[in-house]
Amino acid sequence: MRDDDAARAGHTPDAPLGATPHPRLPVFQAPDGGWYVDRDGLTAATERRWRHAFELLTIRRHARLASLAGLLRAVLLLVGCVALGAGVGIVVGDLSEAVVVGATIGALVGIWFALLTMLGTRPDSAPGPVVRVPEEVLLTQVTGPSPRRVWLWSTALDAEARARETIGYEVEVERPAQLASAARARAGYAATYRAYVEAATDLGLPLRAPAVPLEP
Repeated sequence: MRDDDAARAGHTPDAPLGATPHPRLPVFQAPDGGWYVDRDGLTAATERRWRHAFELLTIRRHARLASLAGLLRAVLLLVGCVALGAGVGIVVGDLSEAVVVGATIGALVGIWFALLTMLGTRPDSAPGPVVRVPEEVLLTQVTGPSPRRVWLWSTALDAEARARETIGYEVEVERPAQLASAARARAGYAATYRAYVEAATDLGLPLRAPAVPLEP
């Protein structure tokens, strides 16, 4: 959102969090104009949490730091394996050729472990303590719920909305080998949909039908 758009919306990019309180819900309006909720309520840590999860510059900075940390771990692992291989070569052969062979084997093992470590690292997909509040939650007539309750509503509605975008493809079975993955996807969506139903019922919202049958 540009600065002039933000001004027309009643806030500025530098406005403090919570400067424009919501009339019914314990949520806050962030500098990007969106409404968010902190699971623990508006505290001194809320702005840091919001920036960590949603501010583009902060996200990029943390991504760079995480990449550098991963690279450093890989280098240290590689060096350690090379040193260990060279040490084994000294103990076993006590010859320069044995040391070279041991160091080479250690390097290959180190590269393998480093690749496994890097490929095995997956970003955490669980919702953080600060999440964006969906429009359906903002329009609810429920007054004065706890921040945690609003957080639960928001995460449940958002998770179902995102899951229904892809679940149709995930449960398609064209080969027998896809049966297991399709069953896991359907079971995961069923759990997500049940959480959505509970939240929507609590909010008094009309329920939307599941994107796919919950049973095969």
